[in-house]
Amino acid sequence: MRKKIVGSSWKMHVNSITQGTELASSIAQRVGHRDDVDLFFLPPFVLIERIRDIFSDTNILVGAQNCAPIEKGAMTGEVPISLLEEIGCTYIELGHAERKEFFNETDPMVAQKVALCEKYDLTPIVCIGEKQSDIDSGQSEMTLKSQVQWALELVSEPFRKRVILAYEPVWAIGQAESADKDYIDKTHKLLRQIVRDSYSNELADSIRIIYGGSVSPKTASELSTVEDVDGLFIGRFGLSGEGFEAIVNNFMQSNK
Repeated sequence: MRKKIVGSSWKMHVNSITQGTELASSIAQRVGHRDDVDLFFLPPFVLIERIRDIFSDTNILVGAQNCAPIEKGAMTGEVPISLLEEIGCTYIELGHAERKEFFNETDPMVAQKVALCEKYDLTPIVCIGEKQSDIDSGQSEMTLKSQVQWALELVSEPFRKRVILAYEPVWAIGQAESADKDYIDKTHKLLRQIVRDSYSNELADSIRIIYGGSVSPKTASELSTVEDVDGLFIGRFGLSGEGFEAIVNNFMQSNK
């Protein structure tokens, strides 16, 4: 049975040490000792070690929002995965739509980063999702299939089971409302079928597929009974201890 997982990327919403430590402390107090669900946070790079220390006596793990596509070299401004492993990261978020839009990242580049995650024994959270233009042109399924295959193609079969696919419809990121429950349910079933058809039944049954894109306490309640939604990837609605706790509680209400 796939264990549920809930986490949050802080993006650059948390932009001071004080804010980050206060938020992490609140979260640690509220949900830090839950063992019925995997929990993670992805702070900005310079906060990772500080947040890791705050979570040291909890069940919450930390990670980074990105890594460089190569191990070392002349790539000014990038962060090597070896350093992220050394400072205690467990997860690496890869392929977010904002990285693709603002920094011209590609699916083959994401595949390189996933391969580095296998080498350094870190768990990749690979963002996938269709744009409104894909829906309008009838290309959504093809887009999602390509992204899934790139995410999994360069790593071993055992490691593929470690990969977490984070479905984030690009048109829903940062919006007032997430995609509706039926759309999310249908798309998660499609994603699992893509994995089944492209690789194996075993992988499709074991890989975790989580939903992100304007996740709120309301969304969490609605998705708590959807079979193929294995977790939630939270943005701005999780930027308080109270908000994050509410989302976790609502999502896990049907998974006790």
